[in-house]
Amino acid sequence: MAPRHRPDFTFDQATGVEHMADKELDRLLFDRIWALGAKAVQDNQISALAGATLRTPTLEEYQNSHGERMSDLIKVIKLGIAQLR
Repeated sequence: MAPRHRPDFTFDQATGVEHMADKELDRLLFDRIWALGAKAVQDNQISALAGATLRTPTLEEYQNSHGERMSDLIKVIKLGIAQLR
């Protein structure tokens, strides 16, 4: 039986295993951590970070940010990581 095609997965013919590319896994993890961090900002009413969570950045936007925005994004990510623990 041939595996169904999913664009975010690749199928290794040699092993018969379907897997995601590392970049896609990074994006999924970033999105999950960001969502948890943004929820923590909202739940704990952290007004200093509220502006940073108005929209979800892509992984690339996060990686390319600088200055105060980068600092705020890092704080949200740290909150998200703390929620995973």
